[in-house]
Amino acid sequence: MASSTIPLIEDISILYSQHKIASARARWSNLSARFKDLYGRAPDFIARSPGRVNLIGEHIDYAGFGVLPMAIEDDCLIAVAVDEDHPTIKLANVNPKYPSLEFIPKSRQEGIVAINPEVHVWTNYFLAGFRGLFDELGLDQKPKGMLCLMSGTVPSGAGLSSSSAFVCCTVNATVMAQKSLLPNQQLPSAHELATISIHAEQYAGAMIGGMDQTASILSKPQAALFIEFHPVLKVTPVYFPVTKPPIAFVIANTLVTSDKAVTAPVRYNLRVVEARGGARILALALGIPIPASGKFHFKQVLDAHFEKVGYDATGKTEAEADIEKLTIMIDIVERTFGTEEIKDGVSFAKMCELAGLSEDAFKQLYIQQPIRGEIFHLYRRAKHIYSEEKRVVQFRDICEKFMGRQDVVAETLFSELGALMNASQVSCHTLYDCSCDELEELTALARRAGAYGSRLTGAGWGGASVSLVAEDKVPEFIACLKKEFYAKHYPDLTGDELDCAVFASAPSSGAATFLGSMA
Repeated sequence: MASSTIPLIEDISILYSQHKIASARARWSNLSARFKDLYGRAPDFIARSPGRVNLIGEHIDYAGFGVLPMAIEDDCLIAVAVDEDHPTIKLANVNPKYPSLEFIPKSRQEGIVAINPEVHVWTNYFLAGFRGLFDELGLDQKPKGMLCLMSGTVPSGAGLSSSSAFVCCTVNATVMAQKSLLPNQQLPSAHELATISIHAEQYAGAMIGGMDQTASILSKPQAALFIEFHPVLKVTPVYFPVTKPPIAFVIANTLVTSDKAVTAPVRYNLRVVEARGGARILALALGIPIPASGKFHFKQVLDAHFEKVGYDATGKTEAEADIEKLTIMIDIVERTFGTEEIKDGVSFAKMCELAGLSEDAFKQLYIQQPIRGEIFHLYRRAKHIYSEEKRVVQFRDICEKFMGRQDVVAETLFSELGALMNASQVSCHTLYDCSCDELEELTALARRAGAYGSRLTGAGWGGASVSLVAEDKVPEFIACLKKEFYAKHYPDLTGDELDCAVFASAPSSGAATFLGSMA
């Protein structure tokens, strides 16, 4: 595992594309000035974590499979000054609509700080990051006081991971402020902080997979990030081949808010439970022993199945072998879950029966957060998960096959990648039931407007779409979406609001800590 820490920087220009640097400098300077007005001193540092857009690989991270997001330039910033004299943690937001927070941490044995995930307030994500860091590192010393001011540009509820950016930024800010409490004052690696952030966000009430936090902390500039979770967290930058015109990705927010913490019991958390239960049931059907922990996901089922029956990869590339295995698993899902008894969904009692567990035992093993549902769709979820991972492998393989070639035809590359994105959208809509009318309308419009591929990004049920577009067509593409979608549904949006709703973003770098001055 890589041992590098989150970068310490003194120049923010490395974080943004050329045309966004001026506005970024103004925002960072304003944050520093507002901090001084609020607390009477300059910040010691500013922590930064970006949002992310998932190019392909939806709802499969918690099934153990790899995903392919990229960090975006919109981000969360927390300016921090360490208060050596008082143990109080103070947090404010540059946006006055968000109320401030002030608390004195308790001991780790007392839970550090109380978090009520049933009360949906923005500060829960800060509390989750703060508590998660102390819990995961086992820090028992009395924390230093922290004066904090937050600025965020990642749209909330848009599927661009504003909440995870906030949690990651909090973890980064807290570990820097509490550095003197660490053994030998040694900062954890970026990989370790990504893992801590994954665990920390669960305090806010969502059963998450890990893609968002990993992308926010570990992304590399000018690259997507292939993230693998099983057997260990592993990241591989995936660069896009040089083409004329270059490839571009446009993010368009439906402005239909999907707050993970609010809707999780009937959406996100419910899908996690269906995926976990489905994996156990599929393993039992294939004669695969369940681990003593009882925990199993679809990636483990795949690995265990081919370990059991054998697989000859002779003469195949890694991608070819993975694609063939996933194709076989899709066929197995059809045979196992495509029966009259299971295909259209089962009751909770039936799911528990198929899993070989009592209802109480199933809840104890697989339901750590509240869910509400009467029908559980094992067939649809399993088929989406295996087919979506197949598309992720194909997307990465296409990029890597074209890399370094001088004869890359943009039309060919864009069409192949776009077709995978379009298929992903169909699967998210028909098999995972995580799209919505506005996303269906927006992605269809995007294709008519010239996108090679367009799909929802993030958990879905609202939020944003991502579209693959030739870079020289971006201005007219965005103009078309503004005219045909936003003018129709949101005629009162200002020009600035429109620009925040639909925009192109270059692949951004991950988390960083700024130690310079914005004065």
